[in-house]
Amino acid sequence: MATLKNQKVKIMILKLDRDIDVSDMERICEIIDHSRYEGYTFFILDLGAVSHVNFLGLRRLSQAAARQRKAGGELALTGVNGYLKNIFQIVGVYNDFQYVTSCCNGIQKIQKDRQVQDLDVAVINSKSFKGFGKPSMNSFGLQKQ
Repeated sequence: MATLKNQKVKIMILKLDRDIDVSDMERICEIIDHSRYEGYTFFILDLGAVSHVNFLGLRRLSQAAARQRKAGGELALTGVNGYLKNIFQIVGVYNDFQYVTSCCNGIQKIQKDRQVQDLDVAVINSKSFKGFGKPSMNSFGLQKQ
């Protein structure tokens, strides 16, 4: 039986509450990249309230996922409905992400896979993104809840 490690793992959940256009996706990727440098290793993007994602931004999100894997982490998606799944598949990025059934399931999976007990979880609602859809290089406007 494996023992739990005493390292802290930082997880960020991004809960999106509207359709995502290209500028929104740029903003989301900026937040992910910035937060990685703040020590966040795992991200869960909750698309449960999203009915459409502009396909032009999906390659950028796929690249962000690749950077997370290279840094030893992961970018997982939850709440992906059939329509969104089709968009991801048509663009050719569907297999670039892990999929979890819920945010809680994603956290449990990370805890089990990494055998850690100390988690730091930040939940960010898209309403909390300062200038959501309007990238700002000076302030990422993250508000932990």
